[in-house]
Amino acid sequence: MADMLNTALSAINSYQRALATTGHNIANANTEGFSRQTVNLSSTLPQSIGVGAIGSGVGVSSITRSYDQFVVEQMRSSSSAYNQFQNYSELSSQIDKLLSDPATGVSSALNGFFGSLQQLSDDPASLPARQIVIAEANTLTSRLGAVDSQLGQVDKEINSRIKLSIEEINGLTARISDLDASIRDFSARNGDGAPNDLLDQRDQALFELSSFLNISVTRQDGQSVSVFAAGGQPLVLAGRSFDLQAVGNEFDPSRLEVGVRDASGNTVLISDRINGGSLGGSLSFRDEVLDPSLARLGQLSYGLASSFNAQHQAGMDLNGLRGGDFFSIAEPAVLPSRSNTGNGVPAVSVADLGALGTNNLRLDYNGSGYQIFDAASGAAVSMTGSGTGADPFVAEGLSIVVSGSPSAGDRYLIQPTAQMAASLSVDIVRPADIAASAATRSSAATANNGDLAVTGSVVTDASHAQLLATSTIEFVSPGSYQINGSGSFAYSPGDSIEVNGTRVDLQGQPVAGDRLVIEANTGGSGDNRNSLELAGIQQNGLFSNGTGSLSSAASSLLSDVAVAARSSSINAGSQQSMLAQHVARRESVSGVNLEEEAANMLRYQQAFQAAAQAVSTSNSIFQTMLNAFS
Repeated sequence: MADMLNTALSAINSYQRALATTGHNIANANTEGFSRQTVNLSSTLPQSIGVGAIGSGVGVSSITRSYDQFVVEQMRSSSSAYNQFQNYSELSSQIDKLLSDPATGVSSALNGFFGSLQQLSDDPASLPARQIVIAEANTLTSRLGAVDSQLGQVDKEINSRIKLSIEEINGLTARISDLDASIRDFSARNGDGAPNDLLDQRDQALFELSSFLNISVTRQDGQSVSVFAAGGQPLVLAGRSFDLQAVGNEFDPSRLEVGVRDASGNTVLISDRINGGSLGGSLSFRDEVLDPSLARLGQLSYGLASSFNAQHQAGMDLNGLRGGDFFSIAEPAVLPSRSNTGNGVPAVSVADLGALGTNNLRLDYNGSGYQIFDAASGAAVSMTGSGTGADPFVAEGLSIVVSGSPSAGDRYLIQPTAQMAASLSVDIVRPADIAASAATRSSAATANNGDLAVTGSVVTDASHAQLLATSTIEFVSPGSYQINGSGSFAYSPGDSIEVNGTRVDLQGQPVAGDRLVIEANTGGSGDNRNSLELAGIQQNGLFSNGTGSLSSAASSLLSDVAVAARSSSINAGSQQSMLAQHVARRESVSGVNLEEEAANMLRYQQAFQAAAQAVSTSNSIFQTMLNAFS
């Protein structure tokens, strides 16, 4: 009877554990990351009875979780990709809405300003028309400044997102490290027994961590894991978690980067090694959308100011005075590294608008000379000159003059255009100061005998010292002329003549004695030539060696941001679908099916009741035997 009783008791114990496990599954049916657990039963060693062997019951050989490592890794990878694109899309859409909205975008304000110049050219002496030009100019500069300010707010938002992401990441890596220690302790105390719930909790923490950045997980010594960020940066290693830090940029402390403290206690920046997840999305958005947008907005602002000022100086206002600067704008920004030990002072200005780039540059002093690099890629940039005032360094359309005493290793960040939009302002206050008329005028003498006629007169060099000096051009023959009675210059019909910064376009054939006069356009209030030139600047080729205009720059800025927002949104949707598929696959493997668990509970309950009946029968037989011998 002892054998029957022990066998029945083994069944009771085993099915009691099976029922407890089933109840545990049901209790955690909605617990995130929980994997269904299964009790594995096996018969115990049989007992020999001489003529054979008789079974001794059942035992629990293991309690395993339903788990597919490949599916879990796919789910982490999809989570990382989805959160990266989702964050990227959310941030890009903010800028897209800002630039595309007629009330806040740049293109509408740009069109309004140049449209007012077209209206001024219809009546260049009109003070109301001139006042409208100033008002539209102020609207344009305010709009550019407002967009720049909004982009700056997005930059601050990214700083906040970086801080919050790092806090969450550090909390998760610490939790993973603690769980790892608990798993090792459990395994050491229980031999082959697996702490299923702890393993699930660690997997869930790894899954949550993957939403912030792309990670790789390596299993070591059975149950322990090591976690690395992209590029091999350890986050959890040998039971220790490594905290990330939000640190100020080397050149701009207000801009946060991701750093980590190394074994020597030094903080190493790893922003360029972070990818995937919401943190990677924030960093890549800043590098690929926000910074280029700020730089291109500044390039547009500088192109507007410099080209408009140059043309405005070629005109004359209602008071008969030369036009001055219409706009004011800052020069390129230079930010020294906080680790510099010398006192070098680079001064940077724009030398060639057509060659002016938007990428940030890094100027390094190696102890014997300067080198310049692309700040993002680290690629060397071609540079000419010696860096003196007489022979400045020239690179990417910039002129760089260096002075002071730099130390080896000193570095400077050059932002060609990133801070320019915020500095743009209107210098003209009085409507009469708008130089709508050309600075000079040209005319053929009424006594001329040939059919020579002036078809146009354009100021080509507003800085010429003799621009307003009167010049008389007299033809000594149909094919040659003198200027102010001296020199001899060849002429062919249709040629233009340029004198003291003014070009005169001609047609017809002169005869000897015919004369032209170039003089200051005093009293030319009805002249609209310069206002027409000013209005035409919107479509002039200013950037990219003459292939890009203000209009195309504004349109390109809007379209590039729109493409980034749209493509990231599509990618986010695609990755969301992939993530949902992988989550569904995990649920099909590891998820708790309540109907299945109910069936298991009924099955185990019936087995438990049968085993209990076997115990009762064994007890009854044993009692009968005792009574028989008493």
